[in-house]
Amino acid sequence: RRQIRDAESQLEDMAAPQWYVLDRDSNVSYASFDGNANKVEAIARIFPVFFFLVAALVALTTMTRMVEEERLQIGTLKALGYKRGQIMFKYLFYAWVATLVGGAAGLAFGFTVIPIVIWNAYGTMYTIPGFRCLFHASLAVLGVGAAFLCTSAATLNACGQTLKEWAAQLLLPKAPKAGKRIFLERITPVWKRMKFTHKVTARNLFRY
Repeated sequence: RRQIRDAESQLEDMAAPQWYVLDRDSNVSYASFDGNANKVEAIARIFPVFFFLVAALVALTTMTRMVEEERLQIGTLKALGYKRGQIMFKYLFYAWVATLVGGAAGLAFGFTVIPIVIWNAYGTMYTIPGFRCLFHASLAVLGVGAAFLCTSAATLNACGQTLKEWAAQLLLPKAPKAGKRIFLERITPVWKRMKFTHKVTARNLFRY
């Protein structure tokens, strides 16, 4: 009885305990994984913009060069009575086929390989469940549609200037651009000491 009374007195003297309730966001590993996921999401929003700009630039340079190389053929078609829209459709169709093939390859690669690689990379740091790739139709349509718009705009821009010329002008070779002096040529001490290949490289860099 004495021991029970001593124990009861000890219980009465003890302070009330404090409870700490921690949710999932307070867990260090979860918060770290959530931060990494947000970083990947931010990168995924920015990178496609650069990819589309690069695709538009490649399409513009490719179609511009193709139109310049087929200048005589375009002039012949115009002389035979083909309309601008019919001639332009040839180059648009070429750009659309390339966009469609590239879009299909990109979707197959983007929806399967890239997510698995990223997930496995984080799997080395965290204990996470398996990853299952899903096909997002809305993202696929949006991505391919944006690619179509970029390549079509670049193709129209490349063909538009050439198709404005008369057939007689297109049948003649294009006159070379007038040569211009670059800024380095005005700095005589620097320009004289440069090698010929360096001069050509500098001119190409400044002009193009």
